[in-house]
Amino acid sequence: MKKIIGLITAFLMICSVLCCCSIVGENVHKSVFEDGYSVSVSCDDNDMTIYPFETAVYGVEVTNTGDIIDTYVLDCPDLIDCCYWSELNIYEITLNPGDSGIVVLTVEPYYIEEATYTITVRATSSGDPLVNDSVPTFTTVILDDRVIDVSTNKPIYDLGEPVVLSLTNIAEEAIEGNPTLEVFNSDHELVYGCYPDCWITLEHGESFTDIWYPNVPQDKYTVEGVFLTYEDQYFDDESFFILDENPLVVTTDKIIYESGEMVNLLMTNVGDSLIAGNPSFLIYNSDDELVHEVYIYLWIELEPGETFDEITWDQKDMNSQQQVPNGSYKLIGQLWASEEEFYIDDYKFYIGYNLPPDKPIITGPTRGRVGEEYTYCIPTAVDPEGDGIYAIWDWGDGTGTGWEGPYESGEEICASHTWNQMGDFIISARLQDDYGSMSPTGTLKVTMPRSRTFDLPFFKFLQNYPMLFQLLQRLLNL
Repeated sequence: MKKIIGLITAFLMICSVLCCCSIVGENVHKSVFEDGYSVSVSCDDNDMTIYPFETAVYGVEVTNTGDIIDTYVLDCPDLIDCCYWSELNIYEITLNPGDSGIVVLTVEPYYIEEATYTITVRATSSGDPLVNDSVPTFTTVILDDRVIDVSTNKPIYDLGEPVVLSLTNIAEEAIEGNPTLEVFNSDHELVYGCYPDCWITLEHGESFTDIWYPNVPQDKYTVEGVFLTYEDQYFDDESFFILDENPLVVTTDKIIYESGEMVNLLMTNVGDSLIAGNPSFLIYNSDDELVHEVYIYLWIELEPGETFDEITWDQKDMNSQQQVPNGSYKLIGQLWASEEEFYIDDYKFYIGYNLPPDKPIITGPTRGRVGEEYTYCIPTAVDPEGDGIYAIWDWGDGTGTGWEGPYESGEEICASHTWNQMGDFIISARLQDDYGSMSPTGTLKVTMPRSRTFDLPFFKFLQNYPMLFQLLQRLLNL
């Protein structure tokens, strides 16, 4: 009988552990981090509310978290039998280690009904098809109660391309008033405004239109329109992207070199059409001092996927002709066709070593109650060379997170956990940079004592009769 009870107890304990691990796995977003090939997919604003026939525009960031250049295949696995139109602006993206690229997902429901549609964007490594990551988007459609519709003529623009801004009357009757249009960046900073000093009448379906000639960086932008009448003020907005589609990727054949080892400088066309020009390479040390430069007065043409790999560097400073010291270096590659047409990219590599992030210092409560959630932070996660940082947590109870990130150097990193048993636990955390160098382990001891509750009927009775409670205290003292 004792053996049977023991077996049942062991079985229940194993089930409890498996359930715990399953819950942790479901609640933590993991960025796959394998040797060589790795990817992280994220979307800062993945939940939007729109009206019927409007377009939701999502900017999905794909980051190469591995240590070699990789091409990622993009798809939306849950688009089968969906009642809306949607597409990605690109279906492949090539990235250097540590670099990120923006993929734009547009969603346009064509049913006039209130509903929420979920579309997941997935990136799969070409180097290792088992390596992938994904992020869901949620588009909620609400019934149309607007008077005006603000829109652009397309959801994605190239750098410098004119943007057509429109404010349209979608009411059944004509409206009369003063229109304004303003454009904001992702930080909601005003970058353009159109303020016509006029009173206009818009019939049903008529539009007020303005053209913006942007001189702004790659980002997500929002145009907000207001139509002010004598009695009301009508508002609507629309988001769009301005993207820098750079076909040139510059890299080296390795990330970390031994002192004196030859460095191969590579220039690759990752676009979908031929690019041409005069190539050049500039190398800077960690103090932004130029240590090597190569200008090639030779016209080269690169087909899609083709690499120019004929330039090497012997690690000697062009000024002193001496071996450069160990440390991080930045390579800038340029392909000049003319003063108006050129391509440029940069890349970081190391000589001698790659410094790991500093040892994390964990802060948070050191005592708590079983069943309550507590938050612990690394107030300042620092990488000496400014690389991106990933963090992994171990809660000391057999559970933990996967690698989470990337975070910027100097950023605060926090995570939360609930302990379901009493005891002393050692929280540990490690940091890893874009190139796989790991920090020492930071630790913090926490204690979860027995939770004391007084919900028994006897104690509830004493709460209703405080004089009896005082008498009981005196008797106990005696």
